[in-house]
Amino acid sequence: MKTIKRRHWIGFAVIEISYWCFHASFIGFLMSYLLSKGITNTMVSIFMASFLLASFVGSFAWGMVCDRFHTNRKVSIACFLLAGVLMYLIYFSYESIPMLAVLYPLLGFVCLPHATNIDSWLLLICENNFSVYGKIRCLPSFFYAITSVVLGRMISEFGYSLMLSVGTVFLIMGITAAALLPEGRGAVSDKGNAKTEAGGKFGLRSLNQVFASGEYRYLIVILFLVGLAIAPVNNLKMPLLKNVGGNVSDLGIDAFICAVVQVPFIALADRIERYSLRLRYMLLAGLPFLNLILVFYAASPGAIFAGSFLYNMGVGILLPTMRSVTEKSVSPAFRNLGHNMADAIYSSFTGIISLLYSGLVMDLYGVKSLLMICILIVLIPVLLTCKGAVTRLLSDPCRWGRKRCRRM
Repeated sequence: MKTIKRRHWIGFAVIEISYWCFHASFIGFLMSYLLSKGITNTMVSIFMASFLLASFVGSFAWGMVCDRFHTNRKVSIACFLLAGVLMYLIYFSYESIPMLAVLYPLLGFVCLPHATNIDSWLLLICENNFSVYGKIRCLPSFFYAITSVVLGRMISEFGYSLMLSVGTVFLIMGITAAALLPEGRGAVSDKGNAKTEAGGKFGLRSLNQVFASGEYRYLIVILFLVGLAIAPVNNLKMPLLKNVGGNVSDLGIDAFICAVVQVPFIALADRIERYSLRLRYMLLAGLPFLNLILVFYAASPGAIFAGSFLYNMGVGILLPTMRSVTEKSVSPAFRNLGHNMADAIYSSFTGIISLLYSGLVMDLYGVKSLLMICILIVLIPVLLTCKGAVTRLLSDPCRWGRKRCRRM
């Protein structure tokens, strides 16, 4: 396993922290900012749906660009620069709905896929050393939580202009770090895809290459079903908290819990890798199921906090698992596209679908009806993973992990 130089370790830590702190400081407060300027809930919901749709499309586009030109560095710098331009344009365009209708999805197109490209770049440089990846990737979750809480209090005291100043600082940090880091070209050689590496065209054949592995297709199915079940809870957390007597302060506490809980699990990514993939899949489906059960029976914000705690334990396991399965299952020539596709399906695509029905179901039939639908959806991956795990355990007990095999 390859380690990386100290300056590269620091550089990737800075670029990861810069991206996620920009996300926390600007994108995290953007909806609240627009509502404060008189934009209606309906328009904000439409903007959010367009944001997710554009990010879904952008995941394919940026992934193909990275793979086609063998560069994560230039793409990262471009995304930081474009995010800065869009940040200023959106902030000063609140009086123009048509302008926001164009700029908001562009922000999604540029920003959300950028996180995946940074992760892919890091994995190229450290050559899939998940000990290095986990220790670097856990840092932005912690700083995201701190930024959200501290900046939220400062904005309430001094105003939303802090979004621009703090966001600009993090963008400059990210651009500087990206400019100083090397490319990972040496890690993408793949003799079986020499034609593509040399500059072949990308299209439907690229998607066929990404989905060639059955293990990757199984991952995508689990991600889609779990994401579809949990997206309404994540997107409508404020109405759920209000339903049990919560307020905006509770929303901040929940966001802090969500970010901090992921840290130790992502930091121990290399140790998580030692456990059976089937066991990890069971946790990825089972923890969101427990989250939904707690939210369904919640009588106070504390139950929702507990559900968020369990769900984000799963997210901490999910992230390194997604990266690991993609790295092992997808050809090196298409790995950026593979990572982007997995992220887009889990977050953006399922978010779009959930926005189409969740608000309507909640308004017509209430919160409990929406949560029951989510529970029924997440039961599908729970049954799939449990069935697969039991079948494989009976055929080969060593699939559960090394310790069990030693005992046997």
